[in-house]
Amino acid sequence: MQMLTGEVIVQHQGVEYRLMLGLRGIAKLQDQYGARLDPIRNMGQGEDEIPDFNVLLNIVDIALERHHPNAGADLSEHLLIEDMALPGKLLKAAFPEAKPAASKPAGDKPSGKAKARR
Repeated sequence: MQMLTGEVIVQHQGVEYRLMLGLRGIAKLQDQYGARLDPIRNMGQGEDEIPDFNVLLNIVDIALERHHPNAGADLSEHLLIEDMALPGKLLKAAFPEAKPAASKPAGDKPSGKAKARR
C-alpha cells in the first residue's frame, strides 16, 4: 500500500501502526496551538529546556485517530517512549520539502522569446 503524505508506519509489540498527520490532523493542532503552530515549532530551542509532553502526546494521539480510532491513550505513550523523535517524524512527513525541479543547466531555461534568425 502506498504511503500518503503525513503518514509514518511504526511497529509496537509486533503490531504495525499507520500514523497519519494529514490536513485534518494539522487543522486540529492549529486549533489548539495557533495557525503557525508556534508551541510546536519553538519546542526544544533552549539548551536545558524540557519538551512539553502534552504537546508531543497530542501529536501522536491525533496521528493515530485516522487508522486506529479505538487505540487507547496508553498506546501514544508507549510509541513516544519507544521513539521520542516520532512527533518530529510525523511533522516532517506532513510538511515534506518541495522537490526540486529536474536539474538543468542555467543556460537551458527558455526566456519566452523566440531566437532571432541569422
